[in-house]
Amino acid sequence: IATLRAYAEKGVSTRTDIAAEVDAAANAMVAAATPVDQNAGFLQNLMSSAESLVKVRPIGAVEGKGAPETVARMEVAVNQGDYAKALSEYDTLPEAVKSAGADFAGKLKARLEVEKLIDSLIAGAMKA
Repeated sequence: IATLRAYAEKGVSTRTDIAAEVDAAANAMVAAATPVDQNAGFLQNLMSSAESLVKVRPIGAVEGKGAPETVARMEVAVNQGDYAKALSEYDTLPEAVKSAGADFAGKLKARLEVEKLIDSLIAGAMKA
């Protein structure tokens, strides 16, 4: 119960909140996977600017080891409520991509830990 008190003070995101935030987090992580070249010329900067207007990334349970594919699988896992699988996908991402999704991953970890603690408390109470 002491561990839950720490969460009670600041609260944890609901499953609905997490589902609502996953799209923005996925976009930020995919964007972090393809950084802008600071030495790019005018045309390249123009192309990068145009590409930033339209977000293109894979969705669904796609194959592949790249950051966009991994983020897509992570998003599917979150939408299915499988936060442990989503976090295992997150852990395989490069550091720059993980940094872009760190706040979101923290919310997933907190929610998952709280649910495990509550399940454990209920199971203990049922045995008594």
